[in-house]
Amino acid sequence: SVGIGAYLVRLGQRAIQKSADSPIILTGYQALNKLMGKNIYTSNDQLGGPMIMFPNGVSHLLVDDHLNAVLSAVNWLSYVPSVRGMPLPITDITGIDLVDRPVQWRP
Repeated sequence: SVGIGAYLVRLGQRAIQKSADSPIILTGYQALNKLMGKNIYTSNDQLGGPMIMFPNGVSHLLVDDHLNAVLSAVNWLSYVPSVRGMPLPITDITGIDLVDRPVQWRP
């Protein structure tokens, strides 16, 4: 997504990005190079490619193609009730993440 569409990606609750050729940027690398007066960037992936956006938390999942993106979105939707206000599809979460557990990390 280039331009205003990049804002829309960040406004969403979940963003799925293709793992290749799918930058999420406001301005292309050519325009930034022109602004800087020298060639700093060689591709849009350096600005907003999956190796930038995924570690930064802008995109939440990387997939190989559009089909896997749709399948991943459907999988995420399976955790949401089909009707607003209804109980979650997963009702037994005992043992998944216990509240009373030892903390293993210290500063």
